[in-house]
Amino acid sequence: MASVTEKSNGKCVVRVFCGNDDYGRKVVKSKTFTPSSPNLSYSKYHKELTHFTKLFEEECQELIEKGLLNCISQSKMPFSAFCEKYLEIQEKNLAPETLHFYRTVINTHLIPMYGKLMISDIKVRHIQDYIVFLSKKKKPHSRLEISPATVKRYTTVLRSIMTLAYKMEYIEDDISSSKRLVFPKEETPEIEVFSEDELNTIFEALESEPINIRVLIELALMTGCRRGEIVGLKWSDIDLEKQTISIKRSAYQVANQEIKTKMPKSKNSIRRFSIPSRLCLTLNEYKNDYDTCKAMWGESCNPEGYLFTQFDGTLMHPDTPTRQYAKFLKRHGIRHIKFHALRHTAATILLANGCDIKTVSAHLGHGDIETTNIYLHAMQEADRKAANTLDKLFAK
Repeated sequence: MASVTEKSNGKCVVRVFCGNDDYGRKVVKSKTFTPSSPNLSYSKYHKELTHFTKLFEEECQELIEKGLLNCISQSKMPFSAFCEKYLEIQEKNLAPETLHFYRTVINTHLIPMYGKLMISDIKVRHIQDYIVFLSKKKKPHSRLEISPATVKRYTTVLRSIMTLAYKMEYIEDDISSSKRLVFPKEETPEIEVFSEDELNTIFEALESEPINIRVLIELALMTGCRRGEIVGLKWSDIDLEKQTISIKRSAYQVANQEIKTKMPKSKNSIRRFSIPSRLCLTLNEYKNDYDTCKAMWGESCNPEGYLFTQFDGTLMHPDTPTRQYAKFLKRHGIRHIKFHALRHTAATILLANGCDIKTVSAHLGHGDIETTNIYLHAMQEADRKAANTLDKLFAK
């Protein structure tokens, strides 16, 4: 609603109340109206003033909808403006890759779909509509629909936005509760791991590989570390005398930007554990090569002391292990499964050979034991082995 204050020189000051800011203070925009001529009739003067006021009110409303004014118009905020506030709040809470993913989903999906609505206008049906929209999307360069897990991952962004809006009292109801939404049915994913015979083939094949490939694959298989954690390793994290390794960081890259490191995935991911003698021998051989190169190129090459680098001494690209691993499997005719399967294989080996689930969970850096329960099949195999051991014992 606009108010008009006449001035003695024939001009007017038009003020538009735009709402209140986050602290309850009024946000008012003002603009001076100047008539087209000092000698206008009353009707023409009034007509020009009315037109000027209407245009100014529309201008102010557009600023509000674009989030360019720090205010909540009529106790509401545009969804698009709240998304920017959401990203600003979450910037320090989300991992860089996750923040980039959230921003991409917001800009490519959510703003085009719901950007013209007020945050308080978003209802459960809008979230459900988004789920349906995602369920019909196809994978890139494929006729197949995206998986139910991917649908949930994308929907998490909108649900997180609405949960924060509820917490900040922009909306009166937490509409993002999963109990109120219907998701595509998910099948329990089958964990791919290498068999015992395949592992024997892998270790035999590694004997003929360069030391850098041996170290990379042995680290993944014998520690169960995530790819980014392996790339982020420094020599200072490895104690060959005590045969331990410490996980303190993870390497990542966002949208072709500079390769960086961050804290591991969670607090539990910062860990130290023992490593087998075979891995220590391989690491020791690799360290001798590293020391030779260091002496040749000087301290300016790889000053941070990373295990894996590019040719110029900078940190290895996080995708490089995946490519090197795929080429290794192809060279030796070994079945291809994802690089992350080496982590699954390490966990399965530990559990199947009697290691308790709490220790394995800590070894992998899981936030809780429930996550480690995906390896239940390995625990069942260990249980079967235990029963067979008792059979042999009592048979005597």
